[in-house]
Amino acid sequence: MNQKSPLNNRSERKGNLVPIEAYDNTSRAYSKDSSERPQTRFSAYLTVAVIVFLVVFFIGIYDLVVETWVRLK
Repeated sequence: MNQKSPLNNRSERKGNLVPIEAYDNTSRAYSKDSSERPQTRFSAYLTVAVIVFLVVFFIGIYDLVVETWVRLK
């Protein structure tokens, strides 16, 4: 192989599309992204719905047990 110029390392080459400097993404890792809308509304509604369902469910079971006890008594 006949080469006209010696091999250059990446920093010596011209026309690099990717920058040589390392990209540090840790500086923005824990910052809050302000462009996103907070997703707390759906979880709050879901929590309230589950609590209401459980209260109604347990009141229904209690009522069923009390009525059954009154009938058997």
